[in-house]
Amino acid sequence: MADAVDKNYRNLESNIDKLTLNQCSIIKKFDALSKNVDEMRKILAQFSEKMVALEEVASDKRKFKVDIKVLRNRIDELYDIVKEGKEEGSAPSDDVRDVESCHSGFSCSSKVTMTTGLDRDTIRSAYEDVRSDGSPTEWAVFKFDGARIICSARGSDFTEFRTQFSDDERAFGYLRLQMGDEMSKRKKFMFMTWVGPSVSVINRAKMSTDKAIIKDIISNFAVELQLESQSEIDIDQFKDALNRAGGANYGTGIRDL
Repeated sequence: MADAVDKNYRNLESNIDKLTLNQCSIIKKFDALSKNVDEMRKILAQFSEKMVALEEVASDKRKFKVDIKVLRNRIDELYDIVKEGKEEGSAPSDDVRDVESCHSGFSCSSKVTMTTGLDRDTIRSAYEDVRSDGSPTEWAVFKFDGARIICSARGSDFTEFRTQFSDDERAFGYLRLQMGDEMSKRKKFMFMTWVGPSVSVINRAKMSTDKAIIKDIISNFAVELQLESQSEIDIDQFKDALNRAGGANYGTGIRDL
């Protein structure tokens, strides 16, 4: 009996040792995978810099093509390493998903504008038009025209506003909505970012930078929303968001909005 217990104990110790070794191996693979993810991100950043350099120095096309080819090959190599490491684990980490998305966007996107400019005069004019109490204009939409953001439309009918956003577009909207109750009517302003469901991964990633650029002009609003589906472009949802931002409204319930 004692021999059997001793044998089982030794088997248990052996299994624990094997489990410890496997755990150490997994940790080492994860560390290596994380380093490859970091290197992938650095290379993508280098690629972005090269795109900017191409716009600024058109005469250096031959050297640029060689550099791009080297970067592409290195990205493909790292992607294979990351993918192999992911398949050996039980579940992909967020970093691995990010790398796969970046690789997919990098491979499929043929035209990516890396810098964004503003048509400042038309954007500022539309912004001030929406804010003016004496103007019937209640909304303005800003879209990408090549490498520039321009004012593409403005108006007063919300139904027309909803038609301005396509699934393959990125855009911004600025709205003036009348809020409050019969005792206290007031105008409130909302800034909207639109990223359609068919927008590429890289253009989605650029949106935060491009939004910061246009917000240099469009700076006064009570609520900011990011929308990605047509069903979210809803005036009642907009007003609910503005109400939550500004507190409750008290009155008889009869409103003229």
